[in-house]
Amino acid sequence: MSQRITQAIAIAVVLVGAIAIDLPASHAQSIEDRIAGLDSSIANLQTLEQNPNFRRDRLFGVARNLAALSDRWAELRPRLVQIASASPIVTDATAPDAALAVVFGAGAISNPTLGASRFTGFTQSETASAWCGSNVLIGFNDTGSEIKTLIANTGVSALGLSTSANKGAIFSYDGTPTPTGSFSQAIMGNPSIACADAEKFYYASIWSDTLNNASGVAIAQSSDGGKSFPPPALAVSKSSLTHLIVRDWLAIDHANPSLLYISYVDIDYSGEICGNDQFGQAIPRYAIEVVASNNGGANWSAQPTVVEQVCADANHPNLAVTAPQIAIGPEAQVYIAYEAMGENSGALTDREVRIAKSVDGAASFAAPVTVAPVDPLGDGADLQGFVRSGEYPGIAIGKGKTNTGFIYLTWATAAFSVPDSLSTTGLYGFGDIMFVQSQDGGASWSAPLRINNDPEGGANPLSDQFAPAIGSDKKGRIGICFYDRRRDPNNFLIDRYCATSINNGKSWRNTKITRTNFASLVGQDLLVAPDYMGEYDSIATDGTGQSAGFIDSYSINAAGNPNIATNHF
Repeated sequence: MSQRITQAIAIAVVLVGAIAIDLPASHAQSIEDRIAGLDSSIANLQTLEQNPNFRRDRLFGVARNLAALSDRWAELRPRLVQIASASPIVTDATAPDAALAVVFGAGAISNPTLGASRFTGFTQSETASAWCGSNVLIGFNDTGSEIKTLIANTGVSALGLSTSANKGAIFSYDGTPTPTGSFSQAIMGNPSIACADAEKFYYASIWSDTLNNASGVAIAQSSDGGKSFPPPALAVSKSSLTHLIVRDWLAIDHANPSLLYISYVDIDYSGEICGNDQFGQAIPRYAIEVVASNNGGANWSAQPTVVEQVCADANHPNLAVTAPQIAIGPEAQVYIAYEAMGENSGALTDREVRIAKSVDGAASFAAPVTVAPVDPLGDGADLQGFVRSGEYPGIAIGKGKTNTGFIYLTWATAAFSVPDSLSTTGLYGFGDIMFVQSQDGGASWSAPLRINNDPEGGANPLSDQFAPAIGSDKKGRIGICFYDRRRDPNNFLIDRYCATSINNGKSWRNTKITRTNFASLVGQDLLVAPDYMGEYDSIATDGTGQSAGFIDSYSINAAGNPNIATNHF
């Protein structure tokens, strides 16, 4: 069976569950009813793919999986009927904490789920986190939650949570938050986490409603330190007939915690803004958009604010904007960093990191500023080992006495590239981690500084560093953590490294977190894309300002499957 068919089967299973969630057993839909609803969703997706301007290589996160559903639907449908008919017993596997701690120097905070199938339920990756007082909440994509909620005939959720009540010393894996109460809706993953105080935590996630043809972002609030959540409510909703919402990011203003902001990418095939091409087909629009709440998430902007939008027409087919992250300044400034693609020359490899600023609560944004050009990692989509990765930026705001309000950015770029005839770009780009700062509200930026300190070039082997996360603590320290292949001369095995600076980014110390490096693991879980190993991770610092330090959360494959691990430094 091809990887594409296998991937499509897996994703279709998820959406079958999404169509049948949260109904009492006496009212549960028949399997044919579920498939009939999915038939409609697939028809919508196939309509999008019939547009000659549709670009799979411009899709990110959940949208990549959704697009795969349009392949060979007639072949998949009878298999889905069989899968939906099964009712296996689902159990949590033995937690791998001890083995990871002893051998690899990291304790897992998530558990794989086995019993339903040996081909899914064991992948936890792509972390988001928040820390307030003694409580820490970490969210991640979780196929264990996905298969449990699917089989239980409850609301479907692809989100997992782990909590700590002692500043990250010990975590408990809590599984999925309470799913939606509607059988047509699903929590699709791509989590983002924030906290207002030690009790009030929030998560945001990509949202799907197949009955109402909606794609959007949902949010929920916990009042007990993240241990429990009610079903989520919508913050963003657009028609899934013409829109794909991906890569959400949640931020809170700790000086005024009733102020919340969510950014996301709207991949828009409606033609309402970019119009149609000469053949009458909608020109794709890629937009970074933001919604805001001034009452703790009870209500959200009636209309989103557009930070930047581009039209990928025939003259600029590679244009896209993606991977926004928000950070809030000490005077309620809203900063959004993201990656722009296909700019300037219009080539697929022409990319740059940009930032935009709002001083009116995200009601409007100044024109985006280009921080630095970036060179694509790997072949521009995947790294060696078939690992999906990008150059996506991370952002943090200084919190110390001497750096309050300073803006810090990190991203990955290919500092060294070598010819590769099998690459889609003709090159393979070896990733390095970069850092810049602004001390004047984003008007000017320091020269990019390389953070990973391994020698490269000449007689030294080239290696990948990728997926950086950044934070700043109350002492003014800056932390950046990332995946690193420097200890494998063949550039396969991965370590986790964290770099810290105590002098406002002038110099950095690299520390290896993992005792033994581990292989990339892709293509072994049916509910994720074949090159998926997560698109981002996070570093949390104490939002209340009580404690110094960083809590890094990341995915580690040491136990033979992807688990979430943490590092407190």
